[in-house]
Amino acid sequence: MDDTRMTEARTERVPLAQCVPTCGTADQRGSYLELSDREFEHRIRLAYAHLQYCDLCPVKCGASRLSGRPGVCGAALRPRVFVWNIHRGEEPPVSGLRGSGTVFLSGCNLRCCYCQNYPLSQLGHGSEYSVPRLAAALNELQRRGAHNINFVTPSHQVAQILAAVLMARRQGLTIPLVYNTSSYDSVETLGLLDGIVDIYLGDYRYTDDVVAHNLSGAADYPAVARAALEEMHRQVGDLVACADGTFVPHGLIVRYLVLPRLTRMAKDVFQFVHERLSVDTYVSVMTQYFPAYKALDGARGVGRKITEAEFDKVMNAWHASGLVHGWVQELDGEGGA
Repeated sequence: MDDTRMTEARTERVPLAQCVPTCGTADQRGSYLELSDREFEHRIRLAYAHLQYCDLCPVKCGASRLSGRPGVCGAALRPRVFVWNIHRGEEPPVSGLRGSGTVFLSGCNLRCCYCQNYPLSQLGHGSEYSVPRLAAALNELQRRGAHNINFVTPSHQVAQILAAVLMARRQGLTIPLVYNTSSYDSVETLGLLDGIVDIYLGDYRYTDDVVAHNLSGAADYPAVARAALEEMHRQVGDLVACADGTFVPHGLIVRYLVLPRLTRMAKDVFQFVHERLSVDTYVSVMTQYFPAYKALDGARGVGRKITEAEFDKVMNAWHASGLVHGWVQELDGEGGA
């Protein structure tokens, strides 16, 4: 469904360092255009094979999705989409001046108690698409001027995404692809995207197994996310700025969502980026958190926005980390972005 009336949660991102360009993104052709049809079709077959007894993502639920049975994520064989439209609320290399062609996919392989998109991620709202219908939506977003195609929560629908992109390419799609993920991704599945995805927007939400279990139902999230982020960085490296101040749309952006009472994890997040990825990796510090869905239950410990003191603690950790590139959402007067 195309719904241009959908409200965009736009929050201003300011550079974490003066050397960060703010002019948006350069127009560039997607890397997937260099992949042969034969190789593309091979990867699609491999991705769909994972759906026989599903092990596409780290949950490895074993659902027979090829037979139409949904996995833990809520998705079965056909693509499921909540909405697609032009979105201008992402980081500058993604939104640019004309916006990102964002495809919000239905379902999720995590169970985050605070998910602000819970109607689509947890309750499964959305529509079943055919691959040709999804391919047509991608080309329509390009026609409207989108800088890129931005797949949001894609980990459980990689096979369907690959099939739609190849079909769209044959119909004229040329703009880069963005993989906008929680980073709860299988390294093997990410390998199918090598040379296809240009920008990875990868979260690093938790460094504590107990917190990951309590808030997202995935105690292995820290280890899985670290391995996934390393694979993303291996594929696309760091963002690079052009001489005119725009970004080349190719590279990894690590997102860190600041959660109330859990800012102690910030130091470990930034340290991981510095030591295991690169000092030049761009980090997006997000302060937009507000309690939604099951987070309103006080027992979860995340039933409020972050405070100014918590924000300052995270910024102090950033400045001590040695990292030099990124953005941060400024707080409003009541906490949160």
